[in-house]
Amino acid sequence: MKSNIYSPFFIYQNDIEVKIRDYQKGDGKGIVELFEENYGRTYYKHSFYNPKHWDEMAESLKYYPIIAEIDSKVVGQFLLTVYDEFIGEVSAVVVHPEFKGRGIMNKMFAYLLKKAQDLGLSTVYGEAIMFHPFSQKANLKQGMVESALQLGEVASWISQKEVKFQKRSAALVSFKIFHKKRRFINLPKRYKRIIKDVYKRADIRHFPALKKIKPDIRAVENDLLKLGSIVIDSKVKNFKEKFNKKFAYLKTKHDMIYADINLKSSNIDDLVEFLNKKRFFYSGVLFYKYNGDDYLRLQYENTHNIEEKLNVCYSKYCKKLTRYVYEDKKRVNRL
Repeated sequence: MKSNIYSPFFIYQNDIEVKIRDYQKGDGKGIVELFEENYGRTYYKHSFYNPKHWDEMAESLKYYPIIAEIDSKVVGQFLLTVYDEFIGEVSAVVVHPEFKGRGIMNKMFAYLLKKAQDLGLSTVYGEAIMFHPFSQKANLKQGMVESALQLGEVASWISQKEVKFQKRSAALVSFKIFHKKRRFINLPKRYKRIIKDVYKRADIRHFPALKKIKPDIRAVENDLLKLGSIVIDSKVKNFKEKFNKKFAYLKTKHDMIYADINLKSSNIDDLVEFLNKKRFFYSGVLFYKYNGDDYLRLQYENTHNIEEKLNVCYSKYCKKLTRYVYEDKKRVNRL
């Protein structure tokens, strides 16, 4: 059935026969051509325009490019990146413009998810850019659960050929969870209802975390995209001083700053209250994010160049989550 949703990127047509396989040495040239067809030379990871780089990536135990082939020609690529024994990311999907809307992306996606399971991962996640609904739709079709909305995640200079944007766009984070074992977490009172809903939608049972975890606080940076994160596993000694120092540093470099709180933390209510007063507002839940633990992500806008009006939602939950995030942003700004 044809979709009634219009996209400037492609239109839907009938599915086509295509071979989906693992990367083979030499595929890099075809992948580079796909990125040039889709992005010109604007894709933010410039190394993706180097065919040899793809060979090097595929030889590692971290990157697994999935290839779509028609008549010995590379017509699609979908990348699985493995971060640790628990979690991986699906990203950088490209399909030749002549074959878009023919079911190739979904076939690569299904193959990629099987690869992730074979590697023993507990989950994979994808960040769907919100200036169109098609990645969101593909994620839902593969059984992924939407769990977080990250405002300003996508730099304004990231574009798709002639489609350009003036402000930083949002990304909708979805997870495909393979091992739905029970989770031990502590729900913060402020966000208890919405977090419980996320776990319910993911069909994951949760119980109070009684075991104390090692206190830690650290910063994670993405200099290219101007994104910074402060990861908090529990309150360390002199927490406020150490947090403020990291926060002040990240504000000198990045447009968006995230605070990721381990949901096993026994003092999570204190941490949420402290961060809300710093103008951090709700983003969502990140399953298995660091060392197999689940984290609550809060977000802080360090620039006014954040798109809010043009973000597109495909699902009802995305719309609900978007409203919640905006309302929480208004709330913390009144504190």
